[in-house]
Amino acid sequence: MNKKYIFLDVDGTVIDHKSNTIPESTKETIKKLQENGHIVILSTGRPVSLLYGIDKELNIDTYIASNGRVVVCEGKLIHNDYIDKEVVKKVVKVALENKIDLAFESMTDYVLNTRYSNISDRFSDIFHLEYPKVHRDYHLDNDIYQMVFFYVEDDYKKFEDLFPTLNFHYANEYGIDINEKGGMKEIGIKILQEAFNYNIEDVIAVGDGDNDTSMIEHAHLGVAMGNAVESLKKASDMITDSADNDGIYKLFKKLKMI
Repeated sequence: MNKKYIFLDVDGTVIDHKSNTIPESTKETIKKLQENGHIVILSTGRPVSLLYGIDKELNIDTYIASNGRVVVCEGKLIHNDYIDKEVVKKVVKVALENKIDLAFESMTDYVLNTRYSNISDRFSDIFHLEYPKVHRDYHLDNDIYQMVFFYVEDDYKKFEDLFPTLNFHYANEYGIDINEKGGMKEIGIKILQEAFNYNIEDVIAVGDGDNDTSMIEHAHLGVAMGNAVESLKKASDMITDSADNDGIYKLFKKLKMI
């Protein structure tokens, strides 16, 4: 079998949110894949500051963060694409006018511009993240790779009319990821393709959320977790079991890669 390049989402794919752990079967599967010569790559919406050492725990030195805006290859930063500062300022203005809490994600920090409510805490509870501290006007002195609107109404797409250069995607029921248009996690797959010189036929992507859709569609084999949102399942080539029921192990056992 050719060497495969396996892109794994983190939350709900590698990490089982019910237990807030990486299942032992997932750890063993990743280890066996690596021993068998395959390259395992994390592909997450999280910023680098919220990886919490997951990459090191799994002995992974290549990853995509902030939904494709940051790419690290074998421990070296090879791509970083921050949001235009003037656009960030305009988003801040709309957030303030509508009393919507907004988070900034830089290379080193995850902070709030305001705290009108506890919605950001509920967002963090789902992903088991630290509660962000308020750092007003953080964006004025730092490059922002991704923002999060803490907004619970289902009409959030209306903001795209105000910001034609931005995409708005559900991260979970309490937060909306804000990224520049031009792609999501598949950006990282394309950038790493140049670095590793692999064929797209050797790419496998696995995820569970809305922000995984473009990655799943771009990969040669796109796989949805059993706990994935329905839209991702429809976009996938295969569906494996859920994260808490050995979904990663069952997938690669079925593919005869371990």
